Amino acid sequence: MKVTVRYFARYRSLVGKGEEEVELPEGATVRDLIEKLKELHPVLKNEVFAEDDDLADVNVSRNGRYVRFDEILKDGDIVALFPPVSGG
Repeated sequence: MKVTVRYFARYRSLVGKGEEEVELPEGATVRDLIEKLKELHPVLKNEVFAEDDDLADVNVSRNGRYVRFDEILKDGDIVALFPPVSGG
């Protein structure tokens, strides 16, 4: 199956593009997608998602709705990655 990944803010700068299509096996989860993205873009592994615990440092939406990392993806989904927002 194919999903479209959209990168925002720091992720867009690190990856060097705003969007790409990624091929995944049927039944893949958001966590599986992130593992695939770390393979495709080692800078994400080194700078953003170094350990599984660091997955909490990324906000993920699927088709416009925030999701958990165990959410199962479907062909044609649009997944967006956002860095955590902070302020004060």
